[in-house]
Amino acid sequence: MKHMNRIKLLAFAIIASLIVIAGFYLYFSWKTNQVQEAAVIQQIRTLNRWETASYTIEQVIDNGSGGNIFQRFLFGDRILLIAHGTVIGGFDLTSLSNNNIHANGKNITILLPAPEILMTSLDESQTRVYDRQKGLLVPSNDNLESQARSSAVTKIRQAACSGGILTTTSDNAKKQLTTMMQALGFTTITVTIPQGHC
Repeated sequence: MKHMNRIKLLAFAIIASLIVIAGFYLYFSWKTNQVQEAAVIQQIRTLNRWETASYTIEQVIDNGSGGNIFQRFLFGDRILLIAHGTVIGGFDLTSLSNNNIHANGKNITILLPAPEILMTSLDESQTRVYDRQKGLLVPSNDNLESQARSSAVTKIRQAACSGGILTTTSDNAKKQLTTMMQALGFTTITVTIPQGHC
């Protein structure tokens, strides 16, 4: 009888020890995952506004008033602008949180915000007025070139969007993040990016 009680006590002690060991293992695994996630978040956040695509575009801008030959001769005011611009696509990572990254051992899942246009700018060294026609009775309008440049920025952005800059932005981000996570020791890397809208 005493022998049986000893066996039961020994079995109970073994089971209790296994539960404690399993508890410690789960706790330290959880802590390790948290440390991994925090490290990845810190690594990505340092990118802040992350630029992953750049398009250079040329647009011809025809701006101003026209009409028939007679109207143009007297009242026309038109400018022809050849504009070179750059459009940069990327991500605003300032709001990235723990909910965006989940690590489990060598596996990691990352959810990025949608890609966006971070900047559209004209290259002033290559943007120039190709032609300017002003009618005899038209008062001086110094704003016409400024309006043409503003129109150029809008059209260059639209051209980049039509050309798929946000898709390129996402594709490049996935490639770069995969390389970065592999360098941190992860082997299974899933990067999810919502569709962006220009």
